[in-house]
Amino acid sequence: MPVAPLTSTMITTQSFLVFLPLGIIAALLNLNPVLVSVFNFLAILPLSAIVSDASDTLSDHLGDLLGGLINATFGNAVELSTGILAVTSGDIYFAQSVMIGSILSDILLILGGCLISASYNKHILYFNVAMTTSLSSLMVVTAVGLILPSVLYATFSSIDLENQVLSFSRGTSAVLLALYIGYLYFQLGTHKHLFQQEPESQQDDKNNKGELDEKPDLKRTVLRLLAAGLAIVICSHFFLSRVPATSAATQISKTFIATILIPITSNCPEGMAVITASFGGGDVNFAISVIISSILQIGLFAIPFLVMFGWVIGVPMTLYFETFHTLVLFFAILVVSQVLKDAKYTYLHGSMLVGLYAILGLAFWVR
Repeated sequence: MPVAPLTSTMITTQSFLVFLPLGIIAALLNLNPVLVSVFNFLAILPLSAIVSDASDTLSDHLGDLLGGLINATFGNAVELSTGILAVTSGDIYFAQSVMIGSILSDILLILGGCLISASYNKHILYFNVAMTTSLSSLMVVTAVGLILPSVLYATFSSIDLENQVLSFSRGTSAVLLALYIGYLYFQLGTHKHLFQQEPESQQDDKNNKGELDEKPDLKRTVLRLLAAGLAIVICSHFFLSRVPATSAATQISKTFIATILIPITSNCPEGMAVITASFGGGDVNFAISVIISSILQIGLFAIPFLVMFGWVIGVPMTLYFETFHTLVLFFAILVVSQVLKDAKYTYLHGSMLVGLYAILGLAFWVR
């Protein structure tokens, strides 16, 4: 999820980097699987913050279009790496659960937190109608593309239905990826003014950096991005390999780990950054654009990418989600779309979203 500067959040999470060597050493020594899982799980927290910060910095250097593509690839590095590893091992359900969980975390927990942070002790605040309407509509289209395969399963009976749904998923994924390119062109090209946060201030910051420091900073940023991205893949691999044993030892279901724990860890640094930026009536419109952009990155880029990746390696990854996941996604997007449609909000709207996420978390816990 691309966000505004993460400096304060980065400082807070730096101390968690100690879990990176601990997690790797524990995995290599084949220590208790719960210990390996916890260490690598906690190591992902600062690594995701580093990746997000580095990808945002590269966006400033490389321009809007290329920067947007970098944010799409690395902005959800934890979800992508976890999904790729899960699909590679044939655990399609786990990969799908991580993706659905990431959308729910963004759309309910973080968005709700932003609305509470921005509107607490205030009367009524208003959204940027042009931006929220466009993003809300695109979000609904994304949800329809993800939900339709489940509708096919529910309404048709055919001997070859699985192959039909697989073909449909791959075709739909191609359309969603094309739609994502169109969204990038809308956000970064024709209507980028809707998504800019204090452009004059940002330009002053860029001018203050100085021309002489650009190339060294760029090289350092690329190295940080690649190193943190590789570390996330390693930690995700060690974590996923111990999930079955950890689930059995702790009585925490794999579904709860995939849908709740992993997305919260991945989105925590960025979420805290946008919630802090929204505090006291801050630029909540920018926060909303960041959050919904992250949702669209998952729905229009990450999930279709995993379907295509599964096609390449011979794994039948589809857009057919479990019925419970499908219903949860549908109702969550319906609620959020209604909130955005009103174009005004109070802290009560945010409280409702956070409360709904808590209810869903309990539902996944008991599954």
